[in-house]
Amino acid sequence: MGQRNQPYQGGGSRASGGGPQGGRDQRSNEPRFQGPSVDDIKKIIVDGDVELLVKWADKIGDALAAQRLSTNQIRNVYGTARQIQFRWDKPGSANEQQAFRDAVLLRPKLAYYAEREKQSKGSGSTIGMETLQSVLEPALQLIGEGGKPQHDRYQRFVEYFEAIVAYHKKHGGK
Repeated sequence: MGQRNQPYQGGGSRASGGGPQGGRDQRSNEPRFQGPSVDDIKKIIVDGDVELLVKWADKIGDALAAQRLSTNQIRNVYGTARQIQFRWDKPGSANEQQAFRDAVLLRPKLAYYAEREKQSKGSGSTIGMETLQSVLEPALQLIGEGGKPQHDRYQRFVEYFEAIVAYHKKHGGK
């Protein structure tokens, strides 16, 4: 019980530190976000822990608003995630393989959007899209764990993403 979950270390730039905002981004002096651990993401996506989903979505939405990530930037990716959800209407459906493939391809899309944001804003770049990438990518990796599409996990991923969008707006995201 006294053991603390290790934070996710892959993708995006992270600083170590206690609490949800660990350090500052060196490009723009914006607060860096210390997202959920791999264990917490597994509890949300694999186990369906809705209380943990709400807790983390609130923290993530607040961080994204503080990092000035625009609603349009989030909705670019969120809209694609929802389209995939509509096509992947149930496990074993005719569209399942294509929807799963499109879901996996959200990962390079997130990387592209993060890099594009960095380049378009230069040294004054916000790190919001990097933060979004760092909290969504490990969740996306779980939907096809073992190479097999997991419909229920994708549904939980969309719920997680939807909650992040809602809390971003609640915390003043424009």
